[in-house]
Amino acid sequence: MTYTLPPLRKQYPENHNFELNSNELELGGDGYTCLIGNNGSGKSTYGETLAELSSNSPGEKWYYLPQHLHRFLFAENLNEQLAALLSQDIDQSRLIGLLEELGFSHGASMLEFPFLLMSGGERRRMALVCAFYLEPERLILDEPEIGVTAKENMVLLSKLNNLAAKNARVIVISHNAEFVRQSSDIICLINGKIARVGRTQELISDPLFKLDDYGVRFSQ
Repeated sequence: MTYTLPPLRKQYPENHNFELNSNELELGGDGYTCLIGNNGSGKSTYGETLAELSSNSPGEKWYYLPQHLHRFLFAENLNEQLAALLSQDIDQSRLIGLLEELGFSHGASMLEFPFLLMSGGERRRMALVCAFYLEPERLILDEPEIGVTAKENMVLLSKLNNLAAKNARVIVISHNAEFVRQSSDIICLINGKIARVGRTQELISDPLFKLDDYGVRFSQ
């Protein structure tokens, strides 16, 4: 099943050297999409702009999890965060299961643990718990691997593939080679412009295509 991303435009008054200018894109849709590019290429701007553009269309809304979590974790703790986002009762056992899958050894004790007392990596995992509990139909994750261990990244990859298998549309902004290689499609950005886009295996098989040209990092 293919799906289409709309054209996106964004300029910053204080930065005349950068402009996001992306035409409409058609993607494969059978897995998640990776958005890659060197620092400053406009990846976060792309995610934010797509989310903003869709915000007034409930059936097409993209749920965006930013790099900077103070913009996302607005409540005091996980229970309060989800209560503010949802109108129905929270399934506590499912929520505890997600917490423990993402590395919290005593999930029940973390339901009301203050976000302010957590490390950066713990807050990142809390934000991911929120995203996976909500199971949005359209999800953008901006560098979700920051502060997350290799073991927890394996769980994260599994969750991404599970969402995609349920026909959710997922875009992952990442520098992590493992995330890129397991994607179904890649969008490559250079200074706000689409440089390449296509199916992951086709791009990787192209001898002229180099992931490290787009800031992708490989494990040592």
